[in-house]
Amino acid sequence: MNKPLIPSPIALEDLHASTLDAKNVIALPSDVFTSDEFFKFEMNAVWRHEWFCVGHSSEIPNVGDYYTIQVGKDPLVVLRDRSNEVSVLANVCQHRGMILVEGRGNLRRLRCPLHAWTYDLGGKLIAAPGLTDGGSEENEAIAGICIPRMRTEIWEGFIFITFDESLTPVGERLAKLGEQLKAYNMSALRGADPLHLEEMAWNWKIFNDECYHCMYLHSSSWGDMYALNRGETLDEAVEFNDLDKGVISYNLCSTHRDAAPTHTGDILQPPISGLDDQQRSQLSYVTVAPNLLIVAMPDKVKYFLWLPLEAQKSQYGVSWMYPEETLAREGFRENYDREIKDLGPVMEEDLYAWSSCQKGYNSGFSARGPLAPEEEVIKRLQTWLVRKYAAEEGRAQAARQAAE
Repeated sequence: MNKPLIPSPIALEDLHASTLDAKNVIALPSDVFTSDEFFKFEMNAVWRHEWFCVGHSSEIPNVGDYYTIQVGKDPLVVLRDRSNEVSVLANVCQHRGMILVEGRGNLRRLRCPLHAWTYDLGGKLIAAPGLTDGGSEENEAIAGICIPRMRTEIWEGFIFITFDESLTPVGERLAKLGEQLKAYNMSALRGADPLHLEEMAWNWKIFNDECYHCMYLHSSSWGDMYALNRGETLDEAVEFNDLDKGVISYNLCSTHRDAAPTHTGDILQPPISGLDDQQRSQLSYVTVAPNLLIVAMPDKVKYFLWLPLEAQKSQYGVSWMYPEETLAREGFRENYDREIKDLGPVMEEDLYAWSSCQKGYNSGFSARGPLAPEEEVIKRLQTWLVRKYAAEEGRAQAARQAAE
C-alpha cells in the first residue's frame, strides 16, 4: 500500500552533514520537522517501508478486545480475532468510508454506524442491509469485500505492522535484541493501566530519545532522585546498538543496585526475577526505530510509543509493564501512583521542551547546531533516517526513469 513516489524536497547532500558519515555531525534542518511536503515524502520513506510498533499484545488479552490508532491519514484498529490472533485492520468501512469504531473496548463484530454494514473480526463483510436481505451472504454485489488487513507480527509481546510486504520478518530484524533482553520476559509483562495515546502538536521525530538533556532540563526533578554525573552516568557504547537494524541505545549507570528515579532513590516494586547484578544496576534505553522506546529497569519495563499524524502533529503514549505477580501484590497501586507522582515534573519538563522545540523549528532563526559528544544516540538516529530517505529517493528516481 504505497503512495505515489515523490523525490525528497530537501537535497540529500544537505542531509549528509547530519549523519555519522560527516566529520562533525550537525542537527537535521528544521524543514524535516515542519514541512508538509517533506512529511509526505517521509511517510513513504519511513512509515511505508519499515516495521513499526503499534502497542503490546497485553493491551488486548481477550477475543474481541480492540483499540484504535492512526498513522498519517490512515485510521487503524488493533484487535484480537476469533482465532485468538492479533490483527490490525483498516478502520474504514468499505462502503462509504465511515470510521467503524472509536477508542477501545470489546466487540463481537465490526458494525458500521452509518448503514450497518457488518464485518467479522477478520474483516470479512458478512451483512449489508438491502444486499444480503435474501439470506445469501455470497451475493455478487458483496462477494469478496473485506477490510484491508495489515501485515502483523508479534515480537516479545510487542505488536509490529508494516505496509511493505517485501520486508523480512520483524523477528529476524530484532532477533539479537530479543536475546539480549530475554531476562525481562517482556511478552509476559502487562501494563498497570491501558496505553493511552494523546495527540501532541509537534513532529514525531521530536520524541527521539537522548540523555544529553537529562543533566540540564531534569537537573532538579530527575537529578534529585537518580544521580546524574557527566562522564559517569551516561554510557552510549552499549551492546544493544545495531544501527543497521534500527536499534539505538544507551544505559544510565546507577550508583547502586536497584536504583530508580523515585523519592527514595530506589525501586518501589520488587525486582524482576532472574535479572543479574548488572541489569539491576542500570537503566537501559533502547530505541527500535522509528517509534518504540523500551526502557528496561530493575522492576519493570516501560515503553514509549509515538505515531505520525501530520508534519506538526503526532500521537504519543507511555505504558509501565510489570510481571503479573508484581501487579497482584498488596500495596502495588499505592507505590505505582507514588512513582507516577514523583516523575510528574520530569514529564512536564519533557512536554514543555518538545513543544518549545517545535515552535523554534518554525522560526526563521532556527539553525543546524553541532551535536555534542553526549548526543551519539541522535547521531545514530539521524543516520538511520537519512538512509531511509536515500532509499526512497532511489525508488523515486527509478520510477521517473521508467516513466520516461
